[in-house]
Amino acid sequence: MSFYEFISKHPSVIKPFALFGTSHILALMTAIFFIAAFTNLSNKYEGVQKFYKVFLLTALPLQEITFRLWDCFYQDLRFESLFSLHLCSIAIFLCIIILVKYNQSMFEILFFWGLGGATQALLTPDISIYGFPHFRFFQVFLSHGLIIATIIYFLLVEGKRVRKGSLKRVLINTNIYALFVFFINSIFKTNYLFINHKPYTPSLIDLLGPWPFYIIWLELIMIVAFSLLYMPVLYAEKHAVKEELEVSS
Repeated sequence: MSFYEFISKHPSVIKPFALFGTSHILALMTAIFFIAAFTNLSNKYEGVQKFYKVFLLTALPLQEITFRLWDCFYQDLRFESLFSLHLCSIAIFLCIIILVKYNQSMFEILFFWGLGGATQALLTPDISIYGFPHFRFFQVFLSHGLIIATIIYFLLVEGKRVRKGSLKRVLINTNIYALFVFFINSIFKTNYLFINHKPYTPSLIDLLGPWPFYIIWLELIMIVAFSLLYMPVLYAEKHAVKEELEVSS
């Protein structure tokens, strides 16, 4: 396979991506193994922890810049090639920021946006013709895998926690952000978050009805997904309260 085929807009040799095909399963297993291994080693060895944090801080912007260059020079030079306001793209910037200087509010947004969006993107990546071993295949799994890796790092290595009431705050902030993105889409003729119209390529959104009714379903799906992510937080809070009562008694 040539390098041109590796970065091509319309690969002729590389087969299209197959959902839950062999390459998809192997990519998921690799991501899980990488995250589990480095999280475990970071908890055991301070040197590995420092290396891992530097690696995340380096890999996140590097892959994003590389993807933007590819999208600009090998695809079409357009507004969406330079900037992205999708939740996972913003999650990458939040990862970079809190790796440099931790911020609790940003971490809580990242917790819900990152785990909710990146997990879905890994399970159902929208890469159609870009199967293994195309550049786009590697970039999609790397970018979303790094988001999850960063969240897991802060949770299990640095011991950060999501505060009580964060679900309500993030839901409100997400809807405010979506409204802002709607106006940006209207001005620049973009479709970030897919709230101005459905994606042009087939997607699960096609099953949710016409615009604007599918937005209501997306809202409900978001509430359910974020609530499921919040359940361990509620359990931890109740467990902590129970321990305090037992100690005081």
